[in-house]
Amino acid sequence: MKIDLHLHTTASDGQYSPQELVDRVIKAGVDTFSFTDHESIEGYIEVVEEATQKGLQLIAGVELLVHYQEQEIHLLGYGMDLTATHFRKELHKLKEERNAVAQAMVAKLQKLGFSLTWDDVKTIAHPRGTISKGHIVHALHRCGLLPCSGMEFIKRYLDPQGLAYVQYGANSFDSAVELIRSSGGVPVIAHPGLIAQQSLLPELLDRHPVGIEVFYAYYGAKRQKWIEHYYEMAKSKKLLMTGGSDYHGSFGPVCIGEVAVPDWVYFELEEAIAKTHHQ
Repeated sequence: MKIDLHLHTTASDGQYSPQELVDRVIKAGVDTFSFTDHESIEGYIEVVEEATQKGLQLIAGVELLVHYQEQEIHLLGYGMDLTATHFRKELHKLKEERNAVAQAMVAKLQKLGFSLTWDDVKTIAHPRGTISKGHIVHALHRCGLLPCSGMEFIKRYLDPQGLAYVQYGANSFDSAVELIRSSGGVPVIAHPGLIAQQSLLPELLDRHPVGIEVFYAYYGAKRQKWIEHYYEMAKSKKLLMTGGSDYHGSFGPVCIGEVAVPDWVYFELEEAIAKTHHQ
């Protein structure tokens, strides 16, 4: 079993369509995975039947941008009942709010001298997906307007304290956890090592004993150190552990299935989802 529980398609800020990403998952030897698009489940819906027919384990997933004490936190959700009306209605609302923030960022970039239009960005986005920072970077690159690497541009312009940053404050940590759980899903804090204020993590876990994405690829040279650190944290608190590459496309620093995720992660996640569905 080869596992990657954190992948992005064009339904949010990934480079490849859901169908293309399934093909790439297979080429990478991954057989158990999740599309965790930002505020979107469209990628999963498009290919779940195809993935099942090919003998793959595709777990319903989503990644929500949330705020806690003015800090950005990313929260993953797995195994939600996608037929739940309140879940789909709230997800649509959050998606529209994210898209409005992206449009406001484009307007700020225009004032800074970038000749990028909102139509340039919408053209490369999924018609029913979420538009975010990644789409803006892709559009700039496509239009020949990207002055540096994508990661550097995001840091300089689109991240908090960036020149074109617009805060998205529509979704609190508490409400996001409740949305996932009330829809039969399992909430997991994504890439905890990327949380700017690390002292918040124990507070978040005390507030809601959610899972932790322990096995994560983006930590660079500190990857093993951070994995061991969060493994011990999750183990001591008896919390669910997950893992994945956070793959967005060939322009990023990681590959599909790059981080080793133990088989037991999948089985414990499936058990947690089953328990939630029976509550």
